[in-house]
Amino acid sequence: MYNIKISPKLKSDDRSIMNQILKEEAFFLNQKQGDIHSFVLDDDQEQLLNKLSNIHKMTNIDKENYTKHISYCMRNLGQKSIDKLPGIMEKYKTEDERIQIMFIEQLNLIYEVAQQAQQPVIQILSFFLLNSILKIKELAGQQLTKIALHLQGDEKGNQLLPIIIKMAHDDLNQDNRIVALQLMGKLSSMFGIQLSESFIAFEVMSLGEDSKQDVRKEAVNQLPLVAKIVGKDFYNKKLFPFYLKRCKETNTKVKTACVEHFLQIVELSSQNQKITDLTPQLLQFQNDSNKYVKGVAYRCLARFIAAIEKDKLEPKLIENYLKMADSDVRELLPEQQVMFACAYGFPAVLQTVGVARWQQLHKLFNHLWKQKNERICKTLAASLHEIAKIIGAERAEIDLFPILETIFVKEPNDNVLMGCVKNLSQFLKIFSDEKKEGFLEIFFFIQKDKKKWRIRESIANQLDEMAHIFPADIIFKMIMPIAFKLCTDNVAQVRKIASSKIYSFFEGIKNSPLYEQYKFCIIESMIGYQKSSVFYQRQSFIQMCSKVMNLEDDIFETYLLNPFVELAQDKVQSVKYMLYMAIENHIKDQGRLSKNQKLNDVINLLSNDKAIKSLVKYQSTLEVQPEAQQQEKDDTNLNQESTSFQETQLEEVDDEEVPQRQVKEEPKILKELREEKQEMIQRQEEIQNQQLLEEADQKIEEQVGQLTLNENAETNLEADQTGECIKDTSSDFIVNNNESQELQQFEQLQGQGEQQQKQSDELLMNEEYQQGSQSDQKEVNTEEDAQQL
Repeated sequence: MYNIKISPKLKSDDRSIMNQILKEEAFFLNQKQGDIHSFVLDDDQEQLLNKLSNIHKMTNIDKENYTKHISYCMRNLGQKSIDKLPGIMEKYKTEDERIQIMFIEQLNLIYEVAQQAQQPVIQILSFFLLNSILKIKELAGQQLTKIALHLQGDEKGNQLLPIIIKMAHDDLNQDNRIVALQLMGKLSSMFGIQLSESFIAFEVMSLGEDSKQDVRKEAVNQLPLVAKIVGKDFYNKKLFPFYLKRCKETNTKVKTACVEHFLQIVELSSQNQKITDLTPQLLQFQNDSNKYVKGVAYRCLARFIAAIEKDKLEPKLIENYLKMADSDVRELLPEQQVMFACAYGFPAVLQTVGVARWQQLHKLFNHLWKQKNERICKTLAASLHEIAKIIGAERAEIDLFPILETIFVKEPNDNVLMGCVKNLSQFLKIFSDEKKEGFLEIFFFIQKDKKKWRIRESIANQLDEMAHIFPADIIFKMIMPIAFKLCTDNVAQVRKIASSKIYSFFEGIKNSPLYEQYKFCIIESMIGYQKSSVFYQRQSFIQMCSKVMNLEDDIFETYLLNPFVELAQDKVQSVKYMLYMAIENHIKDQGRLSKNQKLNDVINLLSNDKAIKSLVKYQSTLEVQPEAQQQEKDDTNLNQESTSFQETQLEEVDDEEVPQRQVKEEPKILKELREEKQEMIQRQEEIQNQQLLEEADQKIEEQVGQLTLNENAETNLEADQTGECIKDTSSDFIVNNNESQELQQFEQLQGQGEQQQKQSDELLMNEEYQQGSQSDQKEVNTEEDAQQL
């Protein structure tokens, strides 16, 4: 601690203040690094409870740390904390804003730790909801919304509704009424239809008549959320007329809110309401004097047209849509928002108005395309297949082929190209076999660029679709070579997807008179992967078979079963692991051969393999997210349902995300691999730095070319010495054969080709290839590497 003396002349109050300052300043000097977040462990329960009860007497630093960890403290205290909780929370009512915010952020976690303390937590939140500081109000409202997720049945209405209504009726505080409206919108789905119709909706409509424009605006903002919950009859008779009334306001803020939520109201309204009421309202917005209101109205236009029946469509809407690329309209909003909305809704508008209006819309399409805006062009490119379906093959060939030529040949843009390639197989469906065959040249062309792995991934994803839209001879002669090439791609994700699509070729050639010949060629090609000396090609064979084994005929049992189970004796653990997972998933999903004796024998054999057991155990202990993050994700996705399936693979375990997961046990071999990889990367960087120094010295030599001979000699001598150092370093590295092999292995493991890049003129690679290379860091690319694994 600092050796500072306090003058005896100071008054006692001044001395007390100085002591307090010195105590706070000395906190970090006396505390070991890393202990600041583990201080709670030093307190027994009585000490901890006493400190929390007197938290208002602590130093600012102690107060901050105990507040940040108060939910953890409550967990340690158990039942004792529940009894003292009201008194502890009471102390925070008089704290400064910063400490109060820290405390409020912990309240939902406190509630989860001690749900018996429901009443005290809700009471303290109701206190903070009435705070004079808007930030504290809104934060308290967010916490109340999270706690509402845990309340049961009538508790939501009984506990929360009185607080919200009290705030809504606070005529003296505008902020309270605004926060009350925000809570009504967020909680309406939890309150349900009865409470929403009886209380919430009427409160929203009442506040929509408020004298303050900000309150009326917030009422409009929350209206769509409430309207989704109430019954249809209630919406038609009460809320829809309320919305139309707000649209007639002259106040800009309220009118802006109305036009911003226009499409949400459209989704809830009937066809009659759209035609009779919302059509004239949108046209009125498009003629508004306010530039922003007018721009947002045009931004809504395409989706609104698509929501109306064709024969009931107001011609003025189409007329305005055709003007969206005009300079006076497209400049209403920044960043070309109006034209992007026009492009995004183009297929839907065309579908609604029909092919008879194609000539007019085609001019608009060309106008949008000529803007050369990447975002707009990508949107149009991604919708070409939908446009082609509507206008037919003949018109598509005349009007859309020039666009394709631009995308693929004349002015290729990677993002626009990606938008087109994603749906190219759907685009080809409408054309004759002759035209489709000509298009295959595009696939040959775009899949050759090794940098654009995302493009190759997209092509791999469409292989099964192409197997059904092309005749058997085209599949055999042109598509299969592309597919099997993608099965050996340098990016693991491309190999995985392509391998999983090979099964579709058996179905695509079924109706061919040469079916037997084609079938045997496919089988022989697959077995070639099984016999490959490169281990990841044997992995590709396993991925091919994982789908083929579910085909109804006996192809797998007759020709592929024996080569498949032979891989149980493979020398490479990662191959055996992938085999184990493929069979286990097949059995778990009750696949067609789930009771096959050979497959069950293989999985019994592999389940006793020590390496396999270790990896399976490791996979089962991975927790993707900590509990708090998972809860936050659940809150975010409260009203969304999603399903996902992620196939377990060996290549996923040695991942940069692994250190962020909670792992009970990690195979020693993976830990060693990670440590060795870091060492190799470090050595690599040292060599690169030396090379950069050498290049810098060479530049210096050129700049000082006019120096005296002696100075040149000294400069050259230093450069030679630097070169000798680099050569010595490189020689030492090469002499150590083991280290050299390891470096080569991990260079391949990274898949970035750093040394080759430095020798080439291409110093910058596009972002997609870098991502592909990074994703391939998990791959081991030689037999020796895999055996070491």
